[in-house]
Amino acid sequence: MTRLLKTTALILCLCALMLTAAAEGLTPLPLDTLGFGPAPKDENYLSDTEYLDESIHVQLFEGRFQNTNYNYAYVKLSDPSQFRTAPAGVYYSANATFTSDGTMRGRYVAKIVNAVVAMNGDYYTKSDKCSVVMRQTVQYRNSSSNGAMDALVVDKNGNFSAIPNITKESYVEYYQANVDAMYQVFCFGPVLVKNGKSVIGESYENRHVGSGNQTQRSAIAQIGELEYLLITTEGPEDEKGSGMTILDFAQLCEELGYKHSDTGCMLAFNLDGGSSTTLVFKQPGGSYGNLIYTKVNAPEHERLLGDIIYFATLVD
Repeated sequence: MTRLLKTTALILCLCALMLTAAAEGLTPLPLDTLGFGPAPKDENYLSDTEYLDESIHVQLFEGRFQNTNYNYAYVKLSDPSQFRTAPAGVYYSANATFTSDGTMRGRYVAKIVNAVVAMNGDYYTKSDKCSVVMRQTVQYRNSSSNGAMDALVVDKNGNFSAIPNITKESYVEYYQANVDAMYQVFCFGPVLVKNGKSVIGESYENRHVGSGNQTQRSAIAQIGELEYLLITTEGPEDEKGSGMTILDFAQLCEELGYKHSDTGCMLAFNLDGGSSTTLVFKQPGGSYGNLIYTKVNAPEHERLLGDIIYFATLVD
């Protein structure tokens, strides 16, 4: 390990210890509602690319891989309730749920829900493709599926597991065995990395995710206890990028996992890509240099989203 990586690892370790110690006096958010957390405080933004308070640490990074630029966020939480989801409909109504079909720019939804950092979710609004929807313990959908997609399950401890090639039957079996522990379910995929290694081979093909296309990509990965990476890439629309295939993207996720953990990504899961690929964080902008919610990756390409995954602070 290089001196830089050792230094980074030490800083992350110290931040993790700070979060663990400080979070003992903080109140978790309710797991079974779509309610928001407190608004992040501007003074806790240590720089344009870092946020730290007693409950959450977020850092933004960028780089280049396979002739394409990428941006990602490292997230460390103190409590699993800080892992949240929101439908775009909350922009219009605080009572919106995952039964609505509304869309909105991710940065606007992130602002409404007081996100510290946010990314696009799956395309739950497309019920013909997204067959399973569970958010904040509530089961909204379980319809038929042809086994072409994978499902990501996040449990109430914030840990990831996957149901490959999901069908209605395989999901019902999993649900009956694990329902008391289930928190969120996303239907997209595929699983990109498991136990530190890419699971996408040269021959992998899946037309639903355009596996062979060079395009923008988006993934979420768990690298440790309450530690995550939100990974996004640019695409062929950008002058300096060609985009990535699923094979390329899995290799990138594998590599990034080892930048922050000796064991790499425990599990990395592909989410909706293309122009839906979105990473949102507060940065200077607007009048008088105020901090505003900004699409960090490829800001000139911004599709309306059906939902976001976001991470909240517990510090009021």
